[in-house]
Amino acid sequence: MVLINLVESDLVGWDFTSLTENAANDERIVGSQQCVLSIIIPVHNEERIIKEQTLKLVDYVQNLTEKFEVLFIENGSTDGTFKVIRQLQERFTFIKLVRLSRADYSTAVIEGLKRAEGEYSIVFGIDYVDLGVLKRCFKALKNSDIVICSKNIGVDERPFLNRLANKYYNLLARIILGLKHSDVEGYHGYNTKKIQALISDVKTRAHLCNVWILAKARKMRLKVSEVPLEVYEIRKSRFMKFARLPYLAVISLIELIKIKTKRL
Repeated sequence: MVLINLVESDLVGWDFTSLTENAANDERIVGSQQCVLSIIIPVHNEERIIKEQTLKLVDYVQNLTEKFEVLFIENGSTDGTFKVIRQLQERFTFIKLVRLSRADYSTAVIEGLKRAEGEYSIVFGIDYVDLGVLKRCFKALKNSDIVICSKNIGVDERPFLNRLANKYYNLLARIILGLKHSDVEGYHGYNTKKIQALISDVKTRAHLCNVWILAKARKMRLKVSEVPLEVYEIRKSRFMKFARLPYLAVISLIELIKIKTKRL
């Protein structure tokens, strides 16, 4: 694992007053050293969309707070994702990059949360459509320890198989783990200090980190709230195929039972 962090080294000795006054003549856009919000984005083979999506994201988040960081967790990409992020770092010094050799969503999320420096953290996706959920989540975090961005109280326009798998997974989480949230998958927001304490001993892979976190948060009596999320597919799913449904159903059942039997 390699941490590529141009922020701290690039900012040493910089005159921020002068930089602000001359921003119009400087192509580099610099984030604040006092971070309020960390946007954590696991990415795997996203060369085609990452630049355009990042520019939209940055433009939106700057209207929420000037004190933020965008932390990409590049995990196991075989395309030019890493190269594009490095190019983005040359322009935006609030962009950080962690590179993992193995593709694994949970590992990427946990690593990002451990590295986060903001008071609040939001785990997001580069294939987003609903940027407005960042504002809703950020606002809700002022009064919650964890905020779930829920498709099931928002809008889910993904294909039928994706929606079916989501319903099944949420049902299993409710039956096996007693999690009564409307949607245990997807984007989550966190109080960074509390989530960093919670994940100190996490050992899970694939897409199980959200469920593991929510199960442990329930035991610790953390405050969890939900905000609506709108989801539309901007490309065909690389993972959800009809032939894989039985396999995914069995694996989900086994893994949730494993979580239940562990001492969280």
